[in-house]
Amino acid sequence: MLLLTSKQLEELLKPELLIDEIGKAFAMFSEGKTVMPPRTVMWIENNWWGVMQAYVPNYGVGIKVVNVIPTNIERGLPTIQALVTLFDPTTGSPLAVLEGGILTALRTGAASGVSAKYMAPKAKGAIAIIGTGFQARYQLRFVSKVFETSNIRIYDLRREAMESFKKYAEDLGFNVTICNSPQEAVKGARIVIEATTTKEPVIFGEALEPPVHVISIGAHMPQARALNDEVIKRAEVIVVDSKEAVMKETGDIRFPVEKGILKLDQVAELGEVVAGKKPGRIGDGITVFKSVGLAIQDACAAGLAYRLAKEKGIGIEIEL
Repeated sequence: MLLLTSKQLEELLKPELLIDEIGKAFAMFSEGKTVMPPRTVMWIENNWWGVMQAYVPNYGVGIKVVNVIPTNIERGLPTIQALVTLFDPTTGSPLAVLEGGILTALRTGAASGVSAKYMAPKAKGAIAIIGTGFQARYQLRFVSKVFETSNIRIYDLRREAMESFKKYAEDLGFNVTICNSPQEAVKGARIVIEATTTKEPVIFGEALEPPVHVISIGAHMPQARALNDEVIKRAEVIVVDSKEAVMKETGDIRFPVEKGILKLDQVAELGEVVAGKKPGRIGDGITVFKSVGLAIQDACAAGLAYRLAKEKGIGIEIEL
């Protein structure tokens, strides 16, 4: 087996490459070519744990054990931690073990990048980021590869998180404005990224200024919402990673459907957009991409990392 560390994954999975590969995986998913059973979810000491498994042709079988522990912020530890194991789909042999926290961040950033590639407006403007924790850094890196801008507007409940992110983004060459509210942050933004652990809306449709593309990767619990009803009402296109998953795992789509504000058949999957079966943008309005994260992303990213690592002689070989 090959052991791949977080540093090695950063070296192997560059944004431009991973965005394209994750896009292919989404297209295969929506075409029914992948295998992805529902994830197993456990609540342990009030923290979320998941076991996610999938098969993606040409990439392999990936199984991830992941947890989300918000109080790790106070411990100086990542809020998301994981391990991913990659298997050969033909022989069943284990091929690699990969650090899953960085892999999750990379593949989540790549999915947002895919959405921006097909759904972002042509108009120039800032990227607004609500929630400036660990994942926000990857969102910025990947989305900015597709939507070029020098201006970033940010908001977080934690001042220290904003200051840390500001320094990180400025070191990458961005101009960063710290804002006093989510409403202020989205003013004039052409892309709005929500990357929080919120349970209540932090993106308000009334504050959005079209044309704008909204990316929401937080509010990952069935009763949680990051987007208020007005976002859904005003959106001209709504895209999700998986209709089945978002209806089970977040309130952002489920609540509007239950209220009659939205019909599920009005919602497209990202794979359908990538395959050209559904439009990502049809005008100069508001587009929304809601993601809860899929195991196909892990299998795709793990398979790609393994392939590249073997080609480049990267990784530590171990025997079981």
